[in-house]
Amino acid sequence: MPDTSNVPSAPPPGRSRRFFRRRWATLLTLLLGYVGYYLCRANLQAATPLLKDALQVDLVALGWVSTVSTIVYGVGKFTHGFLAAALGGRRLFLIGLAGAALFSGACGLVNGLWGLVFLWSLNRFVQAGGWVGMVQIAAQWYPRVGIGTVMSVLSLSWLVGDVLARGLAGAIVGAGYDWRMVFFVPAALVAVQSAISFFTLAGSPEAVGEPPLTEAEAGEAPRPKFEWGVVATLMRNPQFHILALMSVLLTAVRQACQDWSSTHFVSLGLSAGDAMSASSIFPAAGVVGTLGAGLFSDFVHKGRRAPVCLFLLACLAAGLTALALVPDPSPALATALWGVCGFGLLGPFSLLGGAVSVDVGGRNAAGVAAGVVDGIGYVAGAALGGVGAAAVVQARGWSTAFGVMAAASALAVVAAWRLTRAEDRARAAAQRAPAAGDVAQENVG
Repeated sequence: MPDTSNVPSAPPPGRSRRFFRRRWATLLTLLLGYVGYYLCRANLQAATPLLKDALQVDLVALGWVSTVSTIVYGVGKFTHGFLAAALGGRRLFLIGLAGAALFSGACGLVNGLWGLVFLWSLNRFVQAGGWVGMVQIAAQWYPRVGIGTVMSVLSLSWLVGDVLARGLAGAIVGAGYDWRMVFFVPAALVAVQSAISFFTLAGSPEAVGEPPLTEAEAGEAPRPKFEWGVVATLMRNPQFHILALMSVLLTAVRQACQDWSSTHFVSLGLSAGDAMSASSIFPAAGVVGTLGAGLFSDFVHKGRRAPVCLFLLACLAAGLTALALVPDPSPALATALWGVCGFGLLGPFSLLGGAVSVDVGGRNAAGVAAGVVDGIGYVAGAALGGVGAAAVVQARGWSTAFGVMAAASALAVVAAWRLTRAEDRARAAAQRAPAAGDVAQENVG
C-alpha cells in the first residue's frame, strides 16, 4: 500500500463554499442512501424465523436463499466494480437504490421458496452496485489521508441500516402484521428515498462545476481513463492475496452472524419479535468498532490499517469462542457476546472494502478494488456462511457452529498479523527509497 504520510489532509486554499456544501450533501446522501439499501436487505434476516413457518421449510432450505443470492451478489461486485470505473459511481448507486425498492418489495408477493430465491437474488445483484459506487464517489471528493475516517463514517450506513431494518421488522411484526409487510414497508420508504437522492447526489466535483482533487490531495497523478493494468498489478500484490483470504473468512463469519442471529435468540426462548430486536446488538456494537477502526487507522496509526484489524479480530475470536463454550447462555449473556462479535468483526470488514480498497486502487480504480476484494469474499464465503452454517447448526448444534466460526476468526487473526508485517516492510522500503535517491544525486554531483 502506498505511503501517504506526506500527503496533505487539507484541501488547497481557494475551494469555494459551494464545493464544501456539495461535498457534505453528497456524503449525507451516500450515508442515508446506503441505510436504505440495508432496509431492503437486512429485512430478510430479520424475517427468517417467520419465513421458516410461512413457507414450511427448514433452516437448510432457507440457507439456500442466502447462499444463492450472496453468490449472485459477489458476481455483481466484480461486474459493477468495472462499471463504476467506466460509467461512474453515481449511476450505479442510484440504479441499485431504485432496484432494491423494486425487488425487495416484490419478495413480499412470493408464495414459495424458489420464487424468494429468484427475486432476492435479483435484489442482491442490483444492490452490488451500491457499495462500489459509493467507494468510487468518495474517492473523487476526499483526499487520501483521512479517507479511512470518511469510509468508516459511510460504513455506519450499513450498520445503522441493519439495526433499523431489524427494529422496523420487529415493530411491524409486533403490531400484528405478517411477514409480507416486512418487505413492503421498507420498499416503499426506499422508493421515495431514491427519487430524492437523484437530485442531491453528485458523482464528483467536476460534475457540479468544481475543480477535482489535486495530485497532492489524491496521492497520485490522475489517469484519464480506467486501465486494465491496475487489475494486473493488484492481482500480483502479495498484500492483496492476504486481503482476499481475510475477505473470504470475514464474509463467511459475517454472513452466518447476520443470517442466524435472530434464529439463535429464538432458540434461547425469545419470541420472534423480541429475537429480531435483540439481534440488532450485533450491528449496533459494530458501529463502535467501525468508527474506532477508521479513526485509529488514520490518526493513531497514520494510515496503517492492519494493526487495528489485528486487535479487533482478536476480540471477535474471543466472543465466538465464548459462545461456543457456553452451550445454553441466558439471553442477557448471549446479547453481550453477540455485541463483542459485532464490535470485533464489522470494523475490519468495513476497512477491507473501504479505506484499504482506496489505498490499493487509487482514485480512478477505487471501485474496481472494492469490487474485487468484496467479490472474492462474497463468492467464496457465501456457502460457508449461509447454507453451511445452517447445516452445522441443524446437525451438530449452535456450539459447534460457533466453534467453527471461532476457528475461522483465529485464521483471520493470523492473516492480519501477516498483513501488519507486510505493511511494515512496504513502509520501510518507501522510506529508504528517497534516501537512496539523495545518495545517487550526491554521487552524480
